[in-house]
Amino acid sequence: VSNPFLSVLHRAVEDAARRRGSMVFAVSSDALAEREDQIILELTSRRIEGLIVVSSSQNRASLLQFQRVGRPVVFVDRIATLPNCDSVTVDNRAATMRGVQHLMAHGHQRIAFLGDMSWIWTANERHLGYLDAMAQSHLRLDPQLVRLDLNTDRVAEQAVGEMMAMAEPPTAIFAAQNLITIGSVRALQRLGLHHRIALVGFDEFVLADLLDPPVTVVAQDPAALGQAAAEQLFARLGGDRSPTRHHVVPTRLIIRGSGEIA
Repeated sequence: VSNPFLSVLHRAVEDAARRRGSMVFAVSSDALAEREDQIILELTSRRIEGLIVVSSSQNRASLLQFQRVGRPVVFVDRIATLPNCDSVTVDNRAATMRGVQHLMAHGHQRIAFLGDMSWIWTANERHLGYLDAMAQSHLRLDPQLVRLDLNTDRVAEQAVGEMMAMAEPPTAIFAAQNLITIGSVRALQRLGLHHRIALVGFDEFVLADLLDPPVTVVAQDPAALGQAAAEQLFARLGGDRSPTRHHVVPTRLIIRGSGEIA
């Protein structure tokens, strides 16, 4: 819950549960597969009725065990990788493509992509969206302008600094996660480039509209994601046996200034 995106999502789940007289237990896996499995097994032993999971694990044994006792699982912010599970996500790939194309529309061709941990489904989808945009516009893809597996704002800040020291630095940046965007802003401000290098981030973040320049973002709606996941879980708990669903929550491009630097 230290990530603002996930804390808003969790609050929406909690609000939906409260309206139904249910209690929500929130547990953090810290994106560690072993810890996630341990948590799910412990929740199973405590007879939790249903599970909404932002999964970081490829090992599905613990989730399968949870299902075998007749309890529903809903994936949120990740596609379901388990049979008979619902999922709620945003249009990560298409939304990233729109964000990168927005930079192209302002004349940029050397566009850097900064991504989260590549084994995360959302991070991979956003990387694919960047590749789609570059291919559709027939722009040369420079591997030096792609940095993946950036898991903190400080690592992202360092990556931007390294790129700006290149002989041919990028003229624009697409930062594919809110903490990565924050790290990018820090680096550009420190280097005095925040009015020269265009920036579009994926995810809204606090004070984005008050920076100089305000940051253009592809905004998700974490509250809508949480509410949709909770509604689906309670439907299953109420006896809904219809085919599994993948619900896609739309995103929107919020134009503020940083993404429009030409």
